[in-house]
Amino acid sequence: MADTGTHTCPSQCMNRKMLVLWNQAVHTNREVTKCGPDIIIKNKKKKTCILIDVAVPADRNVMKKETEKELKYKSLCTEIQ
Repeated sequence: MADTGTHTCPSQCMNRKMLVLWNQAVHTNREVTKCGPDIIIKNKKKKTCILIDVAVPADRNVMKKETEKELKYKSLCTEIQ
């Protein structure tokens, strides 16, 4: 049987200690543009979050991509602190 290439997966995975979300926006009190990291890991016990944004640049573009990411998430960083 041929694979049609269509696959859906849930946008979250959870247990009693952790919640992992992907492709979802970060909700803040004020509107923050560009606040959609690729992965959010919430530790329910510690009440902390880890935001992960993935990039796969060529070797020569690593510094450029790093700077882009820092600028992209500057307002979100300010808001969640």
